[in-house]
Amino acid sequence: MTTTSGPTVYTPPDLETGWEPTTPTDDTVLRHGALAVAAAWQASAESCGGRVHHADGWEAVDLGRPSGLFNSATLTRPLRDADLGATVDRIARFYDRRGHGAALLWSPWPTPDLSDRGWMLQGHPPLLYRPAGPPVERRPPADLELREVASDRELTEWCRVAVEAFPLTEVDRPGGLLAPAILDDHRFRFVLARADGRSVAVGCQVVVRSSNVLLLSTVLPGHRGRGAYGALVADRLARHPDLPSVTIVSDDSRPILTTRFGFLPISRWTLWERPRP
Repeated sequence: MTTTSGPTVYTPPDLETGWEPTTPTDDTVLRHGALAVAAAWQASAESCGGRVHHADGWEAVDLGRPSGLFNSATLTRPLRDADLGATVDRIARFYDRRGHGAALLWSPWPTPDLSDRGWMLQGHPPLLYRPAGPPVERRPPADLELREVASDRELTEWCRVAVEAFPLTEVDRPGGLLAPAILDDHRFRFVLARADGRSVAVGCQVVVRSSNVLLLSTVLPGHRGRGAYGALVADRLARHPDLPSVTIVSDDSRPILTTRFGFLPISRWTLWERPRP
């Protein structure tokens, strides 16, 4: 007797997308950078008493007050357009629940137009990555002094310069940009650059997810082009030569990091901003 069976249905094995919850952080440089940046924002909120939210495909932090870059949500995996719209609405509800001050949304990928959802496009800053290795030896200009922030007073000065130089125009209390408790978080390091007897530039770094994240660097307009920015980069790379370094910068700063310090441009992100009601 002959028996027959139906057609064999081929079931493919699970295919790694590169963005699963179980995917290693260092599966790709882009994944490493996206998760490190999201973790850096999270660390700032944890230290300053802010809110942190984790969800499938996105993470968000909120200090509850105008704080520029420190109220940021980051997409952590690619989303289809329909899923992206629903996710963006959830992010908006997270920020609208309490507090004030604009929120930022960082996407490592291009997005559809989100302006009908109340978001304003701010640009497409590049993610830069530098593998672990010896830093480039660069001495700061003779008239520039680099000082690590070690007191509440110096942190207030750091915040003032950051607000003025960036500029973070929405911040109404420059000295209150960050809480003093962040100095007790040993993942962070803040640096003041001083010239002519006053602070002219600031830098910040945070070690998260086995990465040295250069979180913020800015120079007062009257002192740009004099070597302060490069000195701050060199100083922070020298602190953790055993770790890869990650940063998101403007197109003005990009050439300094790529041509002088060996950073590689990985991708352009999409940055949106949304005011709170």
